[in-house]
Amino acid sequence: MTPAARMAACLTAQTRKRVDFDVLAGAADDGDASLPTSPMRRRVLAAAARELATTGLVRLPAGDRGWDRSAHPPLPRWVERTTPSRVRAPRPRPRAWVTALSFATRTALSKADLALLDPINVFLRDRPKAEPVPLAERFYELYGDEKYLSRPDTHHLVAADLLSIPAHLRAFATPAPLAMFELGPAPWMLIVENSAAFTSLRRVLAAWPAAEDVGWLAYGGGDHLIASLTTCAEAFAERRHPVTDVLLYTDLDVDGLECAQLAAARARRAGLPKLVPAAGLYHALMHQSPRPWPPAAPERIRAAVSWLPPCLARQAEQLLLDGHVLRQEALPLDRLRTHLTAGAPLLPQLLGSSSTTGQR
Repeated sequence: MTPAARMAACLTAQTRKRVDFDVLAGAADDGDASLPTSPMRRRVLAAAARELATTGLVRLPAGDRGWDRSAHPPLPRWVERTTPSRVRAPRPRPRAWVTALSFATRTALSKADLALLDPINVFLRDRPKAEPVPLAERFYELYGDEKYLSRPDTHHLVAADLLSIPAHLRAFATPAPLAMFELGPAPWMLIVENSAAFTSLRRVLAAWPAAEDVGWLAYGGGDHLIASLTTCAEAFAERRHPVTDVLLYTDLDVDGLECAQLAAARARRAGLPKLVPAAGLYHALMHQSPRPWPPAAPERIRAAVSWLPPCLARQAEQLLLDGHVLRQEALPLDRLRTHLTAGAPLLPQLLGSSSTTGQR
């Protein structure tokens, strides 16, 4: 490889338009061990610079300040990379879209959109009644990449109700299942955010003397909970153990309460019973020792606590505004046992009401 060719290769790795000539000279030296000590080095580098300019890869400095004239021949102190002229892309041939994708004929589509839709077009043409499969399997079939779209439900064509995952891709999402434990036959489920609180509640409920009062206990938090909620209905149907009440118990902090609101919206869209706060557990948690935590903006705090019943919301708002939070670990196993009275109906205690309908 010639010195000019090595300089040209070095240019492709540069991000700035102006490149110090020393960088290019170093690339030429690296490719020829004899060049750094050669008496002809300056002439070789000057010739390579002229060749780069002649071929249009760089522009040499126009003024005297841009040249090193301490020896002969002069060398540029820098060069400027040129922007290659745009080559007009050939006009794409008209596509014949299947009827199900007719929106593509009247919608401005990017190259990425066309890369997404073309395989679907062929798929619907050849297999319009294909059996629905998990979305990752369909992506692998059509694109050779099971994660072709990281968040398909937010893609602009899907969000605009133009592209349908069930109808066009003949596929369905498969979120990781929520960790659910059927501790008894009662028609309710309690979801707990933290693993320590989940373990403590599992021990309390597993030993509950009136086994018929106990239902499902589930563990999940954050994005996992929101994505996995849709798997609950299938589990209820498989076990022939439906629920009429779904309760959620999170940390008393902004992130936990915002997660609860998102989960409640997801449950509603999935056709699950209304997701409500486990107010009885929150009441017990509110009487424990908080820990300091930098407060969020007041408007964000007010929006987050609005998911709680009014009395709890006021207490939680003041707690968070004062720069404190309450993690579920503040209500440990022994205090949970004390708080939940074994001789009384269990669900009203979890709901913080005297009847199962108080918070619904």
